[in-house]
Amino acid sequence: MNLLYTVDNNFVPQLAANICSVVSNHSGIQDITFHVFSNGITEDNQRLLQEMVTEYNQNLVFYDISNFKDALGFDFDTSGWNEIVLARLLMAHFLPNEIERVIYLDGDTIVLGDIALLWNQDLKGCVVGMVPEPTVGPSRLNDLDLNGCLYHNAGVLLVDLKQWRSTCCEDQLLDYCERRSGRLFANDQDALNAVLKDKICSLSPAFNYSNIFDYYPFIFLNSLMPGFSDENSFNTARSKPIVVHYLGEERPWRRGNTHRFNNEYHFYLSETFWKDAKDEDGWGAYFLAWRTFNFLTRPFPQLRYKVISGLIPAFLKYRASQRNK
Repeated sequence: MNLLYTVDNNFVPQLAANICSVVSNHSGIQDITFHVFSNGITEDNQRLLQEMVTEYNQNLVFYDISNFKDALGFDFDTSGWNEIVLARLLMAHFLPNEIERVIYLDGDTIVLGDIALLWNQDLKGCVVGMVPEPTVGPSRLNDLDLNGCLYHNAGVLLVDLKQWRSTCCEDQLLDYCERRSGRLFANDQDALNAVLKDKICSLSPAFNYSNIFDYYPFIFLNSLMPGFSDENSFNTARSKPIVVHYLGEERPWRRGNTHRFNNEYHFYLSETFWKDAKDEDGWGAYFLAWRTFNFLTRPFPQLRYKVISGLIPAFLKYRASQRNK
């Protein structure tokens, strides 16, 4: 079984917690190789990660992707997102040809069930398996020419790399990104949806469970994107998610957060060499405002959705301005 991550040195504690969570919940039927696209991970951190994975009797391979921009072949405006997000589009470029299937996990995920359940999903002839993100608005669907199609989140991917290579997905995705540079809200995620829209197998929310599934009831999400999930699968995923994606700003390594799966992250982190990693300070006022907002808008999902939809672009513009300083 092959798992892929793309992280820089700042996200090593999260990566370690994720790897620990994978091994702790894995059935042990299959060996795991953790593939890490490293953008500046220090030698000391690489050594400690390697030691940890060796103790688990699993395998770890690092790939230096510090030159991934050269592999892209063009300059790209990520509109406030970390540029490293584009590296996952180059998985076929960096991974060996003998790897024919891979699970990609964002660094801000934790695994609470057996990852083999995801690995063994039938892709039904599609190139990639992804979980729908039902809160994407109609204007973005129009912009990506996705009318009548589901939109999916790219934080968790199950990829048929053999078919990815044979159908030249990488070339198509990079060409799309180059043509749309600076005009994609979610960069590579938008590109994956637009280019592979008829080659995506929709997976259960259990495999990429984020807090949007806590903040909105099923009936409202299904009104936004009919068919994103059936209600039974949604409820099962909500009670026992396999992969939790800490989407948004409420993340367990930020002091003062009240994320539903905050304790799970800290439990797995405590089992690693990074157990003493400090949570980020400076989020107290934000989380107080966030909790107040959630309390006031919980009975009014439509109002909450409209406010959030308006705030996210403004926040991204601010984050882009901070990156450019």
